[in-house]
Amino acid sequence: MEPTAELDYEITLYSRDQCQPCKATVRKLKKHGIPFRELNTSHDEKARDFLISAGFTEAPVVIRTDGVEWTGFRPDLIEAMAREGGTL
Repeated sequence: MEPTAELDYEITLYSRDQCQPCKATVRKLKKHGIPFRELNTSHDEKARDFLISAGFTEAPVVIRTDGVEWTGFRPDLIEAMAREGGTL
Protein backbone atom coordinates (compact mmCIF):
# COMPACT_ATOMS: atom_id res chain seq x y z
CA MET A 1 0.00 0.00 0.00
CA GLU A 2 1.35 3.39 -1.04
CA PRO A 3 1.72 6.08 1.63
CA THR A 4 -0.76 8.96 1.58
CA ALA A 5 0.47 12.53 2.01
CA GLU A 6 -0.78 14.20 5.18
CA LEU A 7 -1.72 17.73 4.08
CA ASP A 8 -3.65 20.51 5.82
CA TYR A 9 -5.58 21.43 2.68
CA GLU A 10 -7.60 19.80 -0.08
CA ILE A 11 -6.65 19.82 -3.75
CA THR A 12 -8.89 20.11 -6.79
CA LEU A 13 -7.43 19.35 -10.21
CA TYR A 14 -9.33 20.73 -13.20
CA SER A 15 -8.45 18.73 -16.31
CA ARG A 16 -9.80 18.09 -19.79
CA ASP A 17 -9.79 15.31 -22.37
CA GLN A 18 -6.73 14.90 -24.62
CA CYS A 19 -4.56 17.00 -22.28
CA GLN A 20 -1.09 15.53 -21.80
CA PRO A 21 -0.08 18.00 -19.02
CA CYS A 22 -3.30 17.00 -17.22
CA LYS A 23 -2.42 13.32 -17.46
CA ALA A 24 1.14 14.00 -16.28
CA THR A 25 -0.21 15.94 -13.28
CA VAL A 26 -2.55 13.07 -12.33
CA ARG A 27 0.32 10.54 -12.58
CA LYS A 28 2.63 12.69 -10.46
CA LEU A 29 0.01 13.34 -7.76
CA LYS A 30 -0.79 9.63 -7.57
CA LYS A 31 2.90 8.65 -7.57
CA HIS A 32 3.44 10.75 -4.45
CA GLY A 33 0.25 9.68 -2.69
CA ILE A 34 -1.26 13.15 -2.79
CA PRO A 35 -5.05 13.01 -2.44
CA PHE A 36 -6.99 15.15 -4.90
CA ARG A 37 -10.39 15.57 -6.53
CA GLU A 38 -10.43 15.72 -10.32
CA LEU A 39 -13.04 17.63 -12.31
CA ASN A 40 -12.91 17.15 -16.08
CA THR A 41 -14.01 20.35 -17.80
CA SER A 42 -14.67 18.47 -21.04
CA HIS A 43 -17.64 16.84 -19.30
CA ASP A 44 -18.41 19.11 -16.33
CA GLU A 45 -19.97 22.33 -17.62
CA LYS A 46 -20.16 23.88 -14.14
CA ALA A 47 -16.41 23.31 -13.58
CA ARG A 48 -15.61 24.72 -17.04
CA ASP A 49 -17.73 27.83 -16.39
CA PHE A 50 -16.03 28.35 -13.01
CA LEU A 51 -12.56 28.30 -14.59
CA ILE A 52 -13.58 30.67 -17.38
CA SER A 53 -15.13 33.12 -14.91
CA ALA A 54 -11.97 32.94 -12.77
CA GLY A 55 -9.85 33.86 -15.81
CA PHE A 56 -8.07 30.55 -16.38
CA THR A 57 -7.23 29.82 -20.01
CA GLU A 58 -5.23 26.58 -19.92
CA ALA A 59 -5.30 23.18 -18.27
CA PRO A 60 -4.58 21.66 -15.92
CA VAL A 61 -5.53 24.01 -13.12
CA VAL A 62 -4.70 23.02 -9.54
CA ILE A 63 -6.48 24.87 -6.73
CA ARG A 64 -5.73 24.19 -3.07
CA THR A 65 -8.04 25.20 -0.25
CA ASP A 66 -5.17 27.17 1.34
CA GLY A 67 -5.28 29.63 -1.57
CA VAL A 68 -2.38 28.28 -3.65
CA GLU A 69 -3.20 27.71 -7.31
CA TRP A 70 -1.34 27.12 -10.56
CA THR A 71 -1.77 26.07 -14.17
CA GLY A 72 0.20 23.62 -16.27
CA PHE A 73 2.26 20.59 -15.26
CA ARG A 74 4.35 21.67 -12.26
CA PRO A 75 6.35 18.70 -10.94
CA ASP A 76 8.32 21.05 -8.70
CA LEU A 77 5.19 22.14 -6.83
CA ILE A 78 3.84 18.59 -6.64
CA GLU A 79 7.14 17.37 -5.17
CA ALA A 80 7.07 20.24 -2.66
CA MET A 81 3.62 19.05 -1.52
CA ALA A 82 4.94 15.48 -1.31
CA ARG A 83 7.82 16.63 0.92
CA GLU A 84 5.38 18.61 3.05
CA GLY A 85 3.08 15.60 3.29
CA GLY A 86 5.88 13.16 4.11
CA THR A 87 5.81 11.04 0.95
CA LEU A 88 9.05 12.28 -0.65
